[in-house]
Amino acid sequence: MTQRHSITRTKRMKRGRSGATRPDSSGGAAGFRARLHAQAAQNVTPADAIRLKAALTGWFGSEQWLRYLAADGLPEYGPGVWPEQWPSASLEERMALFTADELIPLESWQNADTIYADAAMCDMVTAAAQTFPQQCVRRDEFLAPIGFLFFAKPVPAAAFASSRPDQPSVSAITWACVDDGVNAFTWIRYPSGTYDVNGVTVQLTGLFPHLAYFVPWDAPAEAGTHSVSILRALSALAEQPLTREDSPKIHQSVRAIARNAKIRPESFRRIALRRPETAAHELAAVRAAADGRTPAGHWVRGHWRNQYYASVDEHRPIWIEGFPRGDFTQPSPSGDKLLIAHGEREGSAAQA
Repeated sequence: MTQRHSITRTKRMKRGRSGATRPDSSGGAAGFRARLHAQAAQNVTPADAIRLKAALTGWFGSEQWLRYLAADGLPEYGPGVWPEQWPSASLEERMALFTADELIPLESWQNADTIYADAAMCDMVTAAAQTFPQQCVRRDEFLAPIGFLFFAKPVPAAAFASSRPDQPSVSAITWACVDDGVNAFTWIRYPSGTYDVNGVTVQLTGLFPHLAYFVPWDAPAEAGTHSVSILRALSALAEQPLTREDSPKIHQSVRAIARNAKIRPESFRRIALRRPETAAHELAAVRAAADGRTPAGHWVRGHWRNQYYASVDEHRPIWIEGFPRGDFTQPSPSGDKLLIAHGEREGSAAQA
């Protein structure tokens, strides 16, 4: 595992984001891309979340994760940490660079909280993350110091500022609060199997690392849509009255998978909206604003407000819910209008 995602000592950590390369497929590129997008777009059930976490923690505990990183699976990831050693190092030497550092124990990932955002919450947090206040990140603001976040409804890659438009939807985020800041990966669902990654054979699990994003504690996160912004927005929304939290029932067979993977099913938490219908309005309002549209009947977007808490002498964001405004019975005005001039009526002409 790597320093930026699994190591407590972070002094050499590269600050910024990096993109993920896609392994080659033995089949046609277009067909494989279509299958990939179809699989990535599938909804994630609570049982799926447990299975995917079990597979991912197993991958973290194997050498395949190190092989993937050493093969430059995430471009600029290794060179950002070891700019001098990396370019000329062999695969084995690169793997040794990762293992030489102090790693977060695998048990920490196995025991990490598993957060499940239901479908409506996925829309809400996507909308809310775009305007989250640009403040310095705090270690205590996240749902847990280390964790897995699964989206019931995968979030389009367009919600992540550094993604290309043709990227598959994001199904999960993992994060870890380390010495110097918070580091997060986004993950897409991927067909398990053996792939060629830049000439290195790597066994991939059901999730594929998509983007890495790191924010140091002493610097504000960029406002907008990226993994840390979404994590911050969800953590703040979870403390608001508009959300509820529960622990969904997990089938006994899935609990057996969790036990075999040495993960705690009781750490599984679902976060949902009390009024799920508002999420679609929020997302539609974001899209309308991005397109420069304001229909006659429209949803006034929710927004964040910095609320001062005297008990901790800090300002913390609270979400002000959106609301409907205008006449929703009237169609939205179109950009082009057709004006028709009518001639005089016969009766009017006779009176004249």
